[in-house]
Amino acid sequence: MGGNIVQFMPAFTEHDPRFRPWGDDVDGEALPSAAGRALQPAGSAGHAGGAGEWQRQTARLERLRHQLQALDALEQAQRQARATELQPLREERRQLQRALVRGLVPWLDDKALSQRQRALARERLCALAQSLADAGDAEMRALHDRHSAVDLAGKREAAALALRQRLEAQLGQTLDLGVAPLTPEAVWATAQARFREAEERQRERREARQAQRRRKRQARQPDAVGPADTNPAEAEQLLRRLYRQLASHLHPDRAAGEADRAQRTARMGRANAAYEARDLMALLHLRAEVMPPAGDVRPDGQDGAAMLALLRQQVAALERRRAARQAELAQVFALAPGQVAQPATLAADLAAKRQALVSAIEALRADLRRLDDPPALRRWLKEG
Repeated sequence: MGGNIVQFMPAFTEHDPRFRPWGDDVDGEALPSAAGRALQPAGSAGHAGGAGEWQRQTARLERLRHQLQALDALEQAQRQARATELQPLREERRQLQRALVRGLVPWLDDKALSQRQRALARERLCALAQSLADAGDAEMRALHDRHSAVDLAGKREAAALALRQRLEAQLGQTLDLGVAPLTPEAVWATAQARFREAEERQRERREARQAQRRRKRQARQPDAVGPADTNPAEAEQLLRRLYRQLASHLHPDRAAGEADRAQRTARMGRANAAYEARDLMALLHLRAEVMPPAGDVRPDGQDGAAMLALLRQQVAALERRRAARQAELAQVFALAPGQVAQPATLAADLAAKRQALVSAIEALRADLRRLDDPPALRRWLKEG
């Protein structure tokens, strides 16, 4: 029932291993779809694992796409379950908390309690009113400010200062809020921006080291060039060639009629979206769908290496997207640090939150009964 300024502080997300791969998605042996095998670059056998590597990456890509779809469905199911199961309990708890605050007010000046007990009752009232005021309850804010030595605005400022000091110590730099007011939310937003900048600099340094290692390896073994060593410009040229090939083939001037023109327009929309997203597989699927096997994009030699490099990039991008999605869900559903947003974890979290609410409601009902029993009230305040 007690409270302090720490509750003003936004939940701090530590850098933890919560976003490890979900399920069996660690270089599994599941085969890709028939379409994925059909699109395999024939000449990739000489590059870092050859056909087997293409199959592994294609299977991984498909699993990641399915997992992202599953995360979307999981979010909707959890939102509905929490609205149905938790929201009524939260509202019941809120009403009981408000009743307890109101019930404590008369005791603040009641001589049946000692001066120390009245001070403890005031602390209880202010802590509970503060938590309700933070959720937007104007009546509880007024009650808090009436009975607290420091009003809510003052406590928020103190909390913002404490949070700022904590985050500046972790960042090793001063947080410049600019023209933003000194609030916990402004401090947190500024710190998060600095954390993202630091992570981006770290990523750039890591990529620079990797590029340097590739250059050294190529200098030692100029003939041992695989997809991971493919020049990014070559991969980009391949992607552009695929897109231009499709754009030329799908040009509306080649339409045999209005129905064909509409179909070409729809397919060109798919090509535009795939190219913008650097989605190699979508472009290859569309190419296989609308064009004969012949074409100026050769499924061998350097084209094969570039295709495999692009596929790996696409897999890596989806892995980052999955991790970001899990991070988002972990934050949305307030999972504990270290917990991964997946079905079993979220189900256990929902059950734990439900039980915590039920226990809180039972405790509040017991607290309300103590208001009519002075000896029990004194014991409760002493236990505080």
